[in-house]
Amino acid sequence: MVILRGILGDAFYREDMSDEELYGAIGAVIGHEISHAFDPAGAQFDATGRLNNWWTEADEAAFAARAQKLIDYYNGITAFNGLQVPGENVQGETVADLGGVKCMLRLLEEKKEHVDYRTFFEAYAKVWRNLIVWEVEYHSLMLDEHPPHYIRVNTVVQQFPQFYDTYGITEGDGMWLKPEDRILVW
Repeated sequence: MVILRGILGDAFYREDMSDEELYGAIGAVIGHEISHAFDPAGAQFDATGRLNNWWTEADEAAFAARAQKLIDYYNGITAFNGLQVPGENVQGETVADLGGVKCMLRLLEEKKEHVDYRTFFEAYAKVWRNLIVWEVEYHSLMLDEHPPHYIRVNTVVQQFPQFYDTYGITEGDGMWLKPEDRILVW
């Protein structure tokens, strides 16, 4: 994996970052990229990089069922102006986002006894913040395999119980998602 030096700045990486900031920012991005090796595209290549699908039929069926839950969930999100997020389009990148955050939370919890989850989640959110004109956001929604940034952050963090505990989110709050409706493909 190659991480271009240009990305390593500000929200992604600084020498003075805490573990939570590092894992929530550049760590989640690295986890995201690594997880692509295990998604339907990555499954087409074996450990030596040769075109050789290593998933069993059972693997594919299990992944497809979990991915369909994600697709259905995203299809139900209104991004803006009545436009829905196309779940099929954003599935691969969202699976990678979920995998990256899940991996970094697990590694952070193994490393530290007292994790500052607020710092972790805020570092993750800072990586994806941006200012964008409506026309570009519309174009991205229609064609990009990445969800709009604000949806990318909000829908990913709301899949993790640590997020609810950290911010005191309970049933009835806008960010609440019932545990049985939460999506973790991996």
